[in-house]
Amino acid sequence: TEIVQAELDDVRIDAADAGPEGLAYTLFKALQLLQSRELAGALHRYVTFDLETTGKDTASCEIVEIAAVRAERGQVVDEFHSLVRPRIPIEPGAQRQHGYGDADVAQAPPFAEVWPKFLAFAGVDTLIAHNGLQFDLPVLRRMAEGLGWTGHLQAYDTLPIAQSLGGGSAKLTALAERFGVPVGRAHHALDDTRMLVGVYEALEVRRLARARKAALVNLLPYVGLSFALDGKRHDTDEVGLLYDEIAKARALGRYSDCLDFYDAERTRMGIRGPATEEIIERMGGRARMDRLREERDATSLYPEAVARLATLIDQAPDESLDDAMGRFLERVALSASRGPEVEPHRVNLLTLHSTKGLEFSRVYIVGVEDEQMPGWVAKDEDEEFGRQEARRLLYVGMTRAKDRLVLTRVERRNGRPGGGSRFLDEMELMPENAGLQ
Repeated sequence: TEIVQAELDDVRIDAADAGPEGLAYTLFKALQLLQSRELAGALHRYVTFDLETTGKDTASCEIVEIAAVRAERGQVVDEFHSLVRPRIPIEPGAQRQHGYGDADVAQAPPFAEVWPKFLAFAGVDTLIAHNGLQFDLPVLRRMAEGLGWTGHLQAYDTLPIAQSLGGGSAKLTALAERFGVPVGRAHHALDDTRMLVGVYEALEVRRLARARKAALVNLLPYVGLSFALDGKRHDTDEVGLLYDEIAKARALGRYSDCLDFYDAERTRMGIRGPATEEIIERMGGRARMDRLREERDATSLYPEAVARLATLIDQAPDESLDDAMGRFLERVALSASRGPEVEPHRVNLLTLHSTKGLEFSRVYIVGVEDEQMPGWVAKDEDEEFGRQEARRLLYVGMTRAKDRLVLTRVERRNGRPGGGSRFLDEMELMPENAGLQ
């Protein structure tokens, strides 16, 4: 209430200001909006770009087509496009995908002539690509370095945020179809860059909506308490889900102090409200609270996972840490939140966004380094949206960990020094040593 009053110049809020779902819901949503209003970090001006290449190997393929479009507030205002004559043949698989054969680009200018024009078009605007950090940017940088270029590009990749939002395939064309964005000719660079403008704008809308819903989750126990005090039926799907499936459990859970707070305030202020036991009954009863507060170890919570991990550990008890890490990484399989087919001989990992509602004794976040954290932006980028996305991801990890949160980064990646720790420096989190963390 103090936060809202400060924003509204000390205007008092009471039940008469509430919507049909009651004061508790209305106030919580208002607080979420206030908390997340600075998270709207969509760029107002940017350049989307795309490449078509001779193959899929980022270490050796060459560019056959490059395109970019400049957008301002979601509208395309300028375009750049060029075919490029590569120095190596186009692979059959690549030709089937984008339709260009060696003859189609035989008269096109070489990359050395196209590159300065592309740089001049991009200017100082942020570049946006789909799967850019894993493919387009490595290819572009490698070929530019071959021309003696030593600069850097301000870049944002839409693929990680699309994957984290879920809802189906994260391929560019699938996203465009889902969001009602014209597809054009798929795997033609200019059409793909136009398509990406609409996809980026749609992703930003959904990212902000998710951020708003995730704001102030620490208040959920008190939201459950408020709903129980209100005593109203909540018939809409969103409010019913918030109360019945989330807020009640948070209020009754072993980490909640809202019931103690209510009991103390009721006594201190002489409130003639329902007794604490009645509030507990309204939220499911003492038996449910005891069940939620029961301490269970990892073996009882995740018996299959613990059994598989024990089997993997027992296979080589005396190996070195480097060998153990190597064997562990060889056996990793990424799990999906909607119920994956568990591979019995692999270690199944979860993304942070797919762990909603779960808690773990220890949480390990892999790849806390520049260009690896979702939302990463280049060093001289002024926009806040990337940093906010990275901070929010760290907060998600913190809320999943009961005992310890471990952030990791690599010393070397693909034979080169690993990414910097600017994000860790910003958070004033220093590595324990200079080696592998």
